[in-house]
Amino acid sequence: MDKEEVQKAIKRHRLQDRLQQDFLASIDDRISRYLELDFGQVVPNTHFAPITIECILLYRDGYFFACIALCQAVAEALLRFMCERNDIRNKGFETNIRNLSKLKDNIHPDWIKMLKRVWKNRNDYHHLNPDVPTEEEKLKEIAKDKIVSLLDVESKVFAFEWVDGRIKRTYPEYWLENDGGLLNSYLRFEL
Repeated sequence: MDKEEVQKAIKRHRLQDRLQQDFLASIDDRISRYLELDFGQVVPNTHFAPITIECILLYRDGYFFACIALCQAVAEALLRFMCERNDIRNKGFETNIRNLSKLKDNIHPDWIKMLKRVWKNRNDYHHLNPDVPTEEEKLKEIAKDKIVSLLDVESKVFAFEWVDGRIKRTYPEYWLENDGGLLNSYLRFEL
């Protein structure tokens, strides 16, 4: 081994030790945060389904600012998806909310409240405005509120029950099917 390879090996070993120490020091908090969340195990295989998992992992791992911003992006994608499924042209979050609110059969008023809750102060986080909180406890509180609201609205929009080993959808218009009529689902069992 030449000198450069030795230095890389030492650096790698030190980094590995540091990461292991960090992980072990935070594992109890990570487990606690993960157990705070209640999320659906089966959802439609939308383009944002795997991103919701990232929101969960960001919250679990204590990346609260990133969790907030990503929850807001997923809420926007969910809202756009709901508009598409109801033949409403996408015109931006606020207009989409107003347009969906008019649909009493396919949209529950609580869904709108939850989406607005996630969206609250969106521009502040996405544009890193200077008045955005940076204290960890405050960010944790905000991130928890946003991830819980996002998962809650998602569980309502994609509600279902198991009937004879099959999924019976509460709102079938929000579930994707393949050409054979089978559900195109995304499974997210224990992360």
